[in-house]
Amino acid sequence: MKVLFATIPQPKNRFVIDLKEGIEQDAEVVWDHQIFWKCEGQFDIVHIHEPEYLSHEIEALEYTSDIFPPDLWDKLETCLKYWSNCAKIVTTRHVQEPHVRKDIEFQKLYSLVFSYCSGVAHFANYSIGQFKALYPGLNHIQHQVIPHHNYASLPIEVDRNQARKKLNIHPEARVMLVFGFVKEHEKKLIQDAFDAIPGDNKVLLAPGWKILRPKIKWIRLREWVFKYKKWKASLNKQYRIDLGFIADTDAQFYCMAADFLLTPRIYELNSGNITFGFSFGMVVIGKDNADIGEILKETGNPVFNVNSPGSVKRAVTQALLLADQGYGKTNKELALREWGIDKIGLQYLQLYKSVFQK
Repeated sequence: MKVLFATIPQPKNRFVIDLKEGIEQDAEVVWDHQIFWKCEGQFDIVHIHEPEYLSHEIEALEYTSDIFPPDLWDKLETCLKYWSNCAKIVTTRHVQEPHVRKDIEFQKLYSLVFSYCSGVAHFANYSIGQFKALYPGLNHIQHQVIPHHNYASLPIEVDRNQARKKLNIHPEARVMLVFGFVKEHEKKLIQDAFDAIPGDNKVLLAPGWKILRPKIKWIRLREWVFKYKKWKASLNKQYRIDLGFIADTDAQFYCMAADFLLTPRIYELNSGNITFGFSFGMVVIGKDNADIGEILKETGNPVFNVNSPGSVKRAVTQALLLADQGYGKTNKELALREWGIDKIGLQYLQLYKSVFQK
C-alpha cells in the first residue's frame, strides 16, 4: 500500500514524524504536500493532517481575517475530486476547529475536506459523536478510534534528582508542569491549579507561558515595561515561565522534575499532552469533557470542571496523592504497552485497508 501524507513540512511535529515511521513498517509513505496540489503519482491513501496545513497559503490565512481567494477554493476542490477518484482520502481529527482562526471561512474549509474523506481517525469516542452531530450529511465516512501514539521517541536519560538539579528546583518541592503554548484565557485556570498546591515550596513549570507586551501607546515606555517584566520573571524561582521553545532533547528535564502535568485546554477537543505526560510517567489532569475528559477518566487520572476552582483544587489534591503512590508508572506502562507506534501504525493500516476495499 502506498500512502501520501498531504501536509506541509512540520519538523517540530513529533506526531506526524513518528506516525510516518510507524506506518512505513508496513506501507510506503511519502510526505509531500506539493504532490497533493500537483495531482501527481499513484497512491492508495491520501492522509490529511488538519486541513489548515494543506499548504503554506492556507496556513498563512489562518493568521488573517482575509477571505479565501476563489481560485484557491477551486484548486482545492479540483485536487480533492482528483484524489477521491483515484485513491481514498483519510484524515486524523486532531482538533474541532483551527487553533487560531474560527470563522465561516475555515468552517467551510473543514466541511469541504471532510466531504471527500472516506475515513476519519479519532482519538476517542467523544470525537466521533461530535463529528456526526456537526456533519450529519456525511454518512459515507468510516470512523475509527485510534489512540494518540506515545512519545517513546523522545529521550529519557535523567532521573528526578538529576532533572531537578539541572533546573535548580528543591528536591522536596511540589512541581506542576504545563507544557506547550499557553493561551491567555488559560492562565487563570493554571493559576487556580497552582494555588491549590499546598505550601510555599512549589514550582510552576510553564515554559510556554508568554509575557505579552503591555498596551502602552509610547513605544519606548512599552518596551521598557516589557523588558522589565521579562527580567522580573527570570528572577522568580517559583514561576518558571516565558522560556521559549523547549527542544525535544530538553523535554525530559521538565517532565522528570514534575509531580504532575496539567493540560489547560478549555475549549479544545484533544490534548497531545495527555499522551506526552503518560510517556514520561506523569499523572495528568485536565477538563472533564471532550476527548480530554474521556481519556483521563478511562485511565484513572483526575478531571475537573474548568469553571469551578473547587473542582480544580480537588483534582490537584488527587493528582499529588496519585503521584506519591506511583500512579505515573501505571500511566507510562499503558502508553508503552497500548500506544506504541508499532501498534498504532497497524491500526492506521487497518483503517486504510478498510476504506480502500470499499
